[in-house]
This record gives sequence, C-alpha cells and structure tokens, in this order.
Amino acid sequence: MPSSQPSATPSLLPSTQPSNHPSMKPSVTPSSSPSAAPSAEPSILPSGEPSVQPTFVPSVLPSSQPSSAPSFVPSLLPSSKPSLHPSGEPSSWPSSEPTVIPSIAPTDIPSTFPSMLPTFENCDMSKEQRRFEITEALKTVSDPVVLLTPGTPQNKALEWLLEEDKAVLCPDDFSCPRYPAFVQRYVMAVFYFSTDGGTWNECNAASDVCDPLEVAKANDNCTVLANGIDVFRIDVTQGTDSWLSPSSECLWGGLACRNDTLCMDRIELEDDGLGGTLPFEVQNLTELRYLIVEEGTTSGTIPSEYGTFRTLHILDLNFNTLTGTIPVEIYDLQLLFQLDLNDNFLTGTIATEIGTIQFLQFIQVEVNRLSGTIPEEMGNNSFLRVVEFFGNQLTGDMPQGLCDLRNNTGGSIFRLTADCDAGDAFFVNCSVPDCCTDCPF
Repeated sequence: MPSSQPSATPSLLPSTQPSNHPSMKPSVTPSSSPSAAPSAEPSILPSGEPSVQPTFVPSVLPSSQPSSAPSFVPSLLPSSKPSLHPSGEPSSWPSSEPTVIPSIAPTDIPSTFPSMLPTFENCDMSKEQRRFEITEALKTVSDPVVLLTPGTPQNKALEWLLEEDKAVLCPDDFSCPRYPAFVQRYVMAVFYFSTDGGTWNECNAASDVCDPLEVAKANDNCTVLANGIDVFRIDVTQGTDSWLSPSSECLWGGLACRNDTLCMDRIELEDDGLGGTLPFEVQNLTELRYLIVEEGTTSGTIPSEYGTFRTLHILDLNFNTLTGTIPVEIYDLQLLFQLDLNDNFLTGTIATEIGTIQFLQFIQVEVNRLSGTIPEEMGNNSFLRVVEFFGNQLTGDMPQGLCDLRNNTGGSIFRLTADCDAGDAFFVNCSVPDCCTDCPF
C-alpha cells in the first residue's frame, strides 16, 4: 500500500499505485498510472496517459494526443496534432516551419514575431500574388490607366475588392461560367461608385463594410427587389442586402442572378436616387436581361458598349438627365422588346436601324430633344404595341407602315403618340384616330 505522506526523497522505482499527494521531485521513470494531482515539476519522460489535471510547468517533450483545454504556458516544442482550443498567450518566438495541421480554433492574441515563411490564407497564394492576378485581369475590363488612378470609381472598386471585401474571391473562381466571379463583383462595385453609391435612397453600403454590426444595420435599410415581371419565368436568386456587403452580389438589393449559372440577370433600381454616370463596364455582364435605372439624376451619355448585350430584353433609363444621342449600337439588341428612354435630354435622330429590332414591343422616347423624321423602317417592327414620340423636335409625316400597325386596322399598336397638333412648333403629320391615338402636347 502507498504511504499516506510523500517520502523526502524520490523512489528509484515507481509504486504500483498512485500516491494520494504528489512527490516533491520527479520520479526517474514514469508511473504506470496517472497521479491524482499534478507534480510541482515536470516529468523527465511523458506518462503513457494524460494527467487528470494539467501541470503548471510545461513538459519538455510534447504529448502524443492533443489536450482538451489549453495550457497557461506554451510548450517548449510543438505538438504533432493541433490543439482543440487556442492558448491564452501568444508564442514568444515564431516556429521555423509552418505547422503541418492548423489549429482548429484561432488564438486570441497574435504572435509577437512573424513566421519565417509566408502564410497562404486564401486562394492558395499570397496576398501579393492574388492582387497581381486580379489587377492584371481587370485591366481588360476597365481602362488600365483609369483602373490604377486613385479616386476613380474603378480604382475604388478594385481596392475594395482586394482589401475590404470579406468574400475574398479567387482568380480561378468561375461560379458564373461566362467570366471569373471576381469580374461580376468588380463590375457591380464600379456601378455602385459610378452612380454615387452612398447617396442612394436605399441599399447603400455599410459605413464600415468590415463590421458585421454596421453591415446588419445597412441591410435593414434595403428593401429594393429585382422582381419585375418576367414573361420567361427564369428562376433567379435575389435579396435585399446592402451593396458591398460580404454576401453574394446576387443578394444585393435590386440585383438578381440566374439560379442555374449565378450570372447577373437583372439590375432593377427604380426611384432609388441614383446619380453619377452609367459605367461602360456593365457590358461585361453578358447574360444580363434587364437593365432598369430610372427616376434618378444619372447623367452623361448612354454607353455605346451597351449594344453588345446579346440577351437584353429591357433597357429602361427614363426620368434621368441623360444627354447625347441614342447610340446606333443599341439597335443591334435583337432580343430587346422594351426601349424606355423618355424624359431625358437626348438629342440627335432616331436611326433607320431601329427597324431591325425584330421583337421590339415598346419604344418610349417622348420628352427629349430628338430631331429629324420618324424612320419608315419602323413599319418592320411588327410586334409594336406602344410607341411614344411626343415632346421632341421631330417633323415630317408619321410613316404609313406604323399607321398600318394600329390595332384599329388589325395591328397590335394600341398607343401611338406624336406632336401632331397643327399649332405645335415641331409638327408630325399624324391624323387622329386613324393613325395616332392622341397628340399629348
């Protein structure tokens, strides 16, 4: 039986049963069973099984199994397996090599010194390599000089993507098969900064996009949904998160992506107080079907690059302060069925190429400064239903081909307007009700 009090000097051999109290000095060889209480000094060799309670001084050699709770003082040598919980204090010196297996939970306090080798936190590459690859790729999306010029919407979007965005997209992520995922996210960030994001009525980015509490507050102030009528009933992912939040851009207010590809499908921001200008980079969203930015103060011109959308159905930019001409490239949008540009300051003429948009149903260009005549070729737009020309500087005769498309003669047009009062300063010869439905001004 063991003695009730410890001996003054240690035994040369271990006892067959544990002592009720620890010895003052370590045993030369370990006991076969763990002590009920820890010894005051570390054992020279580790025991075969873990102690019930931790020692107050670290072991010279690591244990073969991880501890269930952290020690208060770091081990002199690393363990072969990760700790289940972090240690309370950082290591005094870095390890010369990275750990083979990472800790399951992070430490609360950073290490005093950096590790000798780089850490690959994301994308299996260094932060510098990720920056280089993404920046080089985006030089093909935006003008390289503009991209790298501080203060531009493009540079703001780039720096946010690389330094602040918690999503941390990788160069080889193709969640949308048409282009790298970071391109879509970058383009939407450019759109945000270009249209005076931060001054919108709703869905502005959080004051600190890295603070979860601030992001949650910003999300609460976003109710805009991209939920316009879709005759094709394509399943989409959408949400009402604030812009530049860590969530997918598909969930930002006023945006929607196709469920099957996660490619951007809709931009629908109506009466949300957008300003600034329309960035040409939106052309990179090659699967976009709806581009609706209306009832704001967006100025500048309509980018000619918007004529490259191969699937665009609706281009609705009315009630803004847009200037310049209607780009002739817009008439290349063969799947377009709604062209809404009314109540702007557009000038120039309506090009004859408009007659090539086979499925066009609605064209509203009223209340602008368009001049010239209405093209005869519009008689080829056999699916037209609403045609609004009034409030411009157009002259001449309404093409007979358009009159023949009126619903009172077997066609589909139920509203056709122009400045057709004889007293109008700019007069379009169009009889009512045989051709025009009315002459609003």
